[in-house]
Amino acid sequence: MARIIDLTRLHEELNEEQVAAAAKTEGPALILAGAGSGKTRTITYKIAHLISSKGVDPRRILAVTFTNKAAREMKMRIQQILEGKVNLEWMGTFHSICVRILRLCLSNERIGQALGWKINRNFSIYDDDDQKKILKEILKPLFGDDMDAQKLKQARSIISKYKNSVVKQSLPDGSYRIVLQTPTVALEQAAFPDQQKMAGVYRDYQAKLGDANAMDFDDLLLNTVELLQKLPQVAAQFANRFQYVVVDEYQDTNDVQYELLKLLIDRSKQNVTVVGDDDQSIYGWRGANIEIIRNFSHDFDQVTFFKLERNYRSSANIVKGAGSVIAHNDRPLEMSKNVYSKEPAGEPIHVVNVLADTFEAEQIAKRVLAAGKDAYAQTAIFYRTNAQSRAIEKALNDSRIPCVIYGGTRFWDRKEVRDIMAYMRLLSNPKDDAALLRIVNTPPRGIGGGSLDALRMTATTNACSLWEALPSEIAKGGRTAKGFENFKNMVDGWLALLHGNEALPILAEHVIRDTFYKEFLKKEDETTSDERGRNLDEMVNAFREFEEENPDKGLDEFLQEISLLTDADKKVENAQTRVTLMTIHMAKGLEFDTVHIAGCDEGVFPLVRESSMTETPDERKKQAEEERRLFYVGCTRAKHILYLYHAGRRFWQGSLRPFPPSRFLEEIDPSTTSIEGRCADESSQEFTGEPWNQGLRGYAARGAGLRPAYGSYGNGGNRFGASRGADFSGSYPRSFASSGRSQSTGLHKTQRIVYKNPQVVEKVEKGPRLVYDVDCDNPLRSGVRVQHMKFGTGVVTNVSGSGENTRVEVRFSNGIVRKLILKYAGLQILD
Repeated sequence: MARIIDLTRLHEELNEEQVAAAAKTEGPALILAGAGSGKTRTITYKIAHLISSKGVDPRRILAVTFTNKAAREMKMRIQQILEGKVNLEWMGTFHSICVRILRLCLSNERIGQALGWKINRNFSIYDDDDQKKILKEILKPLFGDDMDAQKLKQARSIISKYKNSVVKQSLPDGSYRIVLQTPTVALEQAAFPDQQKMAGVYRDYQAKLGDANAMDFDDLLLNTVELLQKLPQVAAQFANRFQYVVVDEYQDTNDVQYELLKLLIDRSKQNVTVVGDDDQSIYGWRGANIEIIRNFSHDFDQVTFFKLERNYRSSANIVKGAGSVIAHNDRPLEMSKNVYSKEPAGEPIHVVNVLADTFEAEQIAKRVLAAGKDAYAQTAIFYRTNAQSRAIEKALNDSRIPCVIYGGTRFWDRKEVRDIMAYMRLLSNPKDDAALLRIVNTPPRGIGGGSLDALRMTATTNACSLWEALPSEIAKGGRTAKGFENFKNMVDGWLALLHGNEALPILAEHVIRDTFYKEFLKKEDETTSDERGRNLDEMVNAFREFEEENPDKGLDEFLQEISLLTDADKKVENAQTRVTLMTIHMAKGLEFDTVHIAGCDEGVFPLVRESSMTETPDERKKQAEEERRLFYVGCTRAKHILYLYHAGRRFWQGSLRPFPPSRFLEEIDPSTTSIEGRCADESSQEFTGEPWNQGLRGYAARGAGLRPAYGSYGNGGNRFGASRGADFSGSYPRSFASSGRSQSTGLHKTQRIVYKNPQVVEKVEKGPRLVYDVDCDNPLRSGVRVQHMKFGTGVVTNVSGSGENTRVEVRFSNGIVRKLILKYAGLQILD
């Protein structure tokens, strides 16, 4: 006989708050579950309690989980608790539940007739490749030879957005109703020609799916909701069937999912329990609506709130420190929580200050290595943007630390990086046919498959490479010949730069700019273009680092190094124990003994997007609060040890920039932190005002066009009061933090001149520093003593070029002469 989970048993297995939540069976309930508070355990015992103690048929329980894995694990745990097999046929994700509803309904001939759909119960579920094939057929007549993978991807993204969002339609009484974005609605809402074209593609795509008796993944939700809206009597039958409804991760629900839930809940009984944490709502960018969980008490009558506030995962310091940050977000009073831990205080949260992002990656690798191989599998490194992984991957590889990117692609394997690297490969070796074929029509130049076939035929006939066959194809004339000619002229221009000894990062910038590649990314998918653009900026940074480290090497050696690095990475992935790298968005639901969070810099995390400059204050506030929730999620993945890294200067969006510490570092309770390392000198770049509103514009705007990338050691505003060279132990001095001013350490005793523009020369206290503006006269001359953040002190031996191409040769104290691009060098004048 199955075990009975009565109230006594609940008290044996759960804490008091969890017992109260599990034992509440009737009426609407919201379980606010803080990070690591045992929410899965609570709802597992709640369902077991319903089945064994209340005698509820498990087939009458609808339980929605966020992932299929979570559903499988929960079913298994319930069966283990009850010591018997339980038929929880309605436990699963939104999509799996929708498949079941659709197949049940469409097996009824009368329902099929009432709907008027072509689709029957034996419908296929199309995957990505199936979708692409259908869309190719639709898009080809519209775009002809210009139809490419990018237009295909853009169309898929737009169609998915239609299906996962709703329109609020106003009613005469002042209320509104939710309308699904079917093709008909999308066409009605289209206001511009491009919108009308894409709505037409959506219509034709849905028609082809109908003809094929198929649905794609998004259709599963859309069609289920449409079915239940059209046939309220069917919706009522399901609502009556589901005696109890339990929804996990409720904070991540989107509008279409919420409409589905409302249709499946018996409004007369309202036996619905939702579980979630608005402090961990981090998917607003993909449609999750935080207001759904916050409005639960308004949508249902007499809601009972339960708060799971004890964290069982993390040490007391981590819980207290993370909680002090999330407390800065506004939330409804009834949603407030006081998450705590009864675990030992443990190590303080390690806040590590470094001068630049290269040192950040080295420090992470150093600490991972020191922890030992046995700790690798329980160590994770988080970052806000994918571009940040490049330096970390390299540092780990240099230390022979095996790693894997969770749910992502290694830096050098990302499409946009591989595209630009294919251009660079072609410059190194014009006979590289694979490189040419990859980029000859990327971005599109009107060169179709037929033209490429003709080019191949010419190359085969003449026993030459495709590059060598181009002149023959160009000589034939016509539209395609023009595309080939434009491509060849562009590459010839870059080859001239390469043979003229152009710096590699400058050359890479030319390739990106001349091909309009970033604009191409926006056309392909505007939602991912910023992230992919940052990957290209980081690739330029890799060229910069290579040139500085290898003054006597060129493009061939760089390509060879990257090729070997990629091969080594692939071998490393076979290791049994690996350090895990991921963006913080991927970290949801995971936990590790040790967590390192890179890039805790204002403007990086919280991230300032280009679009933030045109957003309203309310939109910026919401974005900032979601960033804070993301930081909270990242911190609370750590069980025992948490490292937070701030770099005073970072290569970001194509240039070296100073960065102040993230506001989140300031918000951490100082009693939970220890400060390690040094911050950059901030005395001439005081950061004031609200950073989210200013974004990174503030750096460029102050000082009549100040360009920190040309030599600033400043971090844009260190609110902890840390000057360059200052070592800290213990907590931040809060008096400095509150004033937002830098504190002199007395390390520098001479005055310095800050060059802001040709007219403005300002004397300031403390040591010498140069902030070089591209519009100023270059103050560097042979014989001038300088300091480089990485290579130390040296003497300028030669200066050549002008503007962004200015180069300086410096003989450093170890005798090595390095050629540095002044734009990137960050040199400090000591004389």
